[in-house]
Parts: sequence; C-alpha cells; structure tokens
Amino acid sequence: MQKLEFVLKEDKKLVKAIIDELPFLSRYDVKKILDNKDVKVNNVRVKADCDVFAGNKIVVFYTPKQDKEWFIPVYQDENILIVNKRAGIEVVSENERDLLSVLKQNFGEIYAVHRLDRNTEGLTIFALNLKAKSVLDDAFKNRKEITKKYALLVHGRVDIAKIKRTVYLKKVENLSKVWISELKTSGYDPIVTEFTPIEYRGENTLLEANLVTGKTHQIRSHIAYYGHPIVGDNKYGKDNEKTLHLTANYLSFSFKKGSPLSYLNTKSFEIIPSWL
Repeated sequence: MQKLEFVLKEDKKLVKAIIDELPFLSRYDVKKILDNKDVKVNNVRVKADCDVFAGNKIVVFYTPKQDKEWFIPVYQDENILIVNKRAGIEVVSENERDLLSVLKQNFGEIYAVHRLDRNTEGLTIFALNLKAKSVLDDAFKNRKEITKKYALLVHGRVDIAKIKRTVYLKKVENLSKVWISELKTSGYDPIVTEFTPIEYRGENTLLEANLVTGKTHQIRSHIAYYGHPIVGDNKYGKDNEKTLHLTANYLSFSFKKGSPLSYLNTKSFEIIPSWL
C-alpha cells in the first residue's frame, strides 16, 4: 500500500482532486478507494465524493495494480515522474537493461536525476524535460530542496547513541564495495547519515535513515560498520534472507520561491516497504 499526501491549492470535488494528483488512477479506481475509506480529509476518513477546499490536507492510501514488472507509477505531471522501483534492477546501466530504458519506451523524453542502488527498492524521480532536469540536478547537488528518507530493518537491537552521525567512506572499485572509518584518513570522504530508531522487531531494529550526504552504499556500509547489517545484505553482512530490507520510502520538496517546481512543495510521497 502507498500513501500520498497533498494540500489543495483550490476548491474542487474530492474525486477530481485525487485524479489531478494521481493521473494514472481512473474515476472507477478513485471511487473504489473512497468506498474502502482509504482517503482522509484533514485527518478524517471519508467514503464519498465531497467538496474540498484550498488548504485542505488530503491523504490517499492505495494499492497499485501490479501490472509493471520493473516499477509502479506513483506520481506524474508535465515535469516529473516518480515511480516505485523494484529491487534487483539498475536505474541506469551501460548495457541499457535498466529502468530508464524501459521508461523511455513509454515516455520518450525522460532523464534520470538520481539513482538507487540495484538492490534497493523505492521512490525514484525522473525529469520529463530539460528544464525540470536542470532544477532537479541542482536540488540533488545542494541537498537542501529534496528530503529523502529510507526504511531499513537491521540485525540486532540498535543503541542509537553509539552510532556516529559522521564517518568516512572509501570506495573500493575492485571489490565493488566501500570501507568505513571513524577517523579522517587519506582517500576517505566524510559521509553523514541520520538514523532514527522506530521500533524493535524481535532481535532486529526498524530504523529510518535520512541521507545528508549521498555516496554509494552509504546507508548499508554505515550501519553495518557498527555491527548492525541490514537484513538481506550479504555484501556487508551474512544471512539467509534474499531480500534487502532497505526501501527509499519517503520524498518531500522545499524548492525556493519562484522555482518552476515550487508547486511540489505542498506534496509528499510515502510508500510501505514490500518487506514489511
């Protein structure tokens, strides 16, 4: 199940508001969602079409149709596309057996503006024109206008006080992995990851991670360094679970006033990890 939250900019009927925000849903789909009481208006569940007004907060919970092998569409407008990428595929690769190539067949002009690791599932943004690409490229470089959060299940009961926010990372090309150090060392770059404990699940811990910097395998290597590899991560840990329990599950925006993408500031996107 996925969750989309947005704030209305103008008065309209609820069904139309949802279709405008989720253009891949039909009116029938929206009616079914309402019948199941999977819509909240200002934190109150509703089950019928009604008038909604500028400033109302709408939350829609829905289970997308599993008709796409590699991705599930989450949001689309004239500038951007957000999809839920399945684990096990590259966003971009040299042999073009990747998500971008698949999306080009459906959308033509489309640009990858950020990437998830091959085995990480979750929310991935694409630009649908060069203007949007430029704005998104700058946003990912300055790391201030896009908030990305990850859900992860790790081995062991984490004492968050023992996890340093800033450590140092070195990419080891011949091993296709990275090394971590707590000390500033030649060849190592500083990385910053903010981990927040959500709950204990037996002998495991569910965490939220906020990437302040963005390096290859940053979350996986950072938490594994402290003895808590992600469940299913056989590169930085060892277990029999095949699914990497790591999901890019949340996106929100805070573009500067006057930005052509500032209309996205009223929206946030959240999905439930497939492994939960």
